[in-house]
Amino acid sequence: MNTYKFSATTAGFYPADMLGMYEQAGTLPADLVDVTDETYKTFTGQPPEGKQRGSKGNQPAWVDIPPPTVEETRQGMASRKAQLLNEAYAAMKPLELAVKHDMATDEEKAKLDAWERYSVLLSRVDTSKAPDIAWPDRPA
Repeated sequence: MNTYKFSATTAGFYPADMLGMYEQAGTLPADLVDVTDETYKTFTGQPPEGKQRGSKGNQPAWVDIPPPTVEETRQGMASRKAQLLNEAYAAMKPLELAVKHDMATDEEKAKLDAWERYSVLLSRVDTSKAPDIAWPDRPA
């Protein structure tokens, strides 16, 4: 008897000795097929670059990772925007302190101005338009 079963529907493996528990829970897929222990080890290991576990012909297979959905892209761009804003605020803080305490050089004042303008432009980025976003250039 094989140790594991595979479901093409869930692209998951199920230990043969636990099938009863899955059945009692109502989560046992109807499309289980036997797989060898070697197949199990192959498809529970690290997938090749750009691949994920899926199925072909009811057997496990490495399939292409699908491109992100529009919503996933929007969420990713919102995270990027937040990260860039945090970086801008971190860059501005010491410059603001130098200005506040009348210790800023002309170069520091110019840097602060550039970071402030950048952060304003960045805050105006509408991530709901992802993936068509024009990011402002980061100050040097």
